[in-house]
Amino acid sequence: MIDAHIHLWRLARGDNIALTPAMAPIYRDREPADLKPQLEAAGIDRIIVVQAAETLAETFFTIGLARRFSWIAGIVAWIDPASPAIEEEVAALAWNPIVKGARPVRDDNRSIAWMLDQRLDRGWRALAVHDLTLDLLVQNWREIPLAAQLARQLPHIRIVLDHCGKPDIAGGAFAPWAHHIDQIAACPQIHCKFSGLMNCAASGASTSDIRPYANHVLAAFGADRVLWASDWPPLDLASDYATWKRISDEVLSAYSDGDRQAVQHATATRVYRLTNQGKG
Repeated sequence: MIDAHIHLWRLARGDNIALTPAMAPIYRDREPADLKPQLEAAGIDRIIVVQAAETLAETFFTIGLARRFSWIAGIVAWIDPASPAIEEEVAALAWNPIVKGARPVRDDNRSIAWMLDQRLDRGWRALAVHDLTLDLLVQNWREIPLAAQLARQLPHIRIVLDHCGKPDIAGGAFAPWAHHIDQIAACPQIHCKFSGLMNCAASGASTSDIRPYANHVLAAFGADRVLWASDWPPLDLASDYATWKRISDEVLSAYSDGDRQAVQHATATRVYRLTNQGKG
């Protein structure tokens, strides 16, 4: 089983600017030793580490961690597609096979409108040349149409929508979010991470709260375009690893063995081009 969305950080490095002391449950170092017991308890074999800072230096840090821990199966790096050296920077990242994709973030992606700027085309072409995946972080489900617009502009790049597009589960805004999900799922190269839903729900959310949103994502994309993930440690702001694993397992129990295998490992293996690394 693969967890397709993990963050790791060391606060003393100084570039995790989205973290603040107000986030007390996660405002401390979160490194492999903190995560490994939770993976073992949940039966997770490998993980994908996703950028958590808007610097290339953070990518070097996570690459270094991957050298030490073989159960880090891949890294989704940060890039600045507007960089005047973007071709060389992406080529350098792609030279290391542990780098599977990129997640461009600017100002914590409070809006992704900046990503539609035509002047960024050099950056997107560089990802395509090196067959790297593009992860998309939207902070508000209302921006899913912008993500769909970008996907239509980039038909030759595998794109992963993070955290089900962040529906407002706590507010019960199901129908408009579901409509946007249907629209973006019509783009065949788009995949979706089955993650982040506990953070979108009210405190103490149950399986029945999560199930309609998860089921709609699976219906819209199909299991072969959905990847299970935890979004740890941000998950700890709303729940915990064991609870999310239990709730997601209860949702997936209604699906066939083939669909469960797709969501739990086969889709991530294909999308991120993973090799048969050991647990470590």
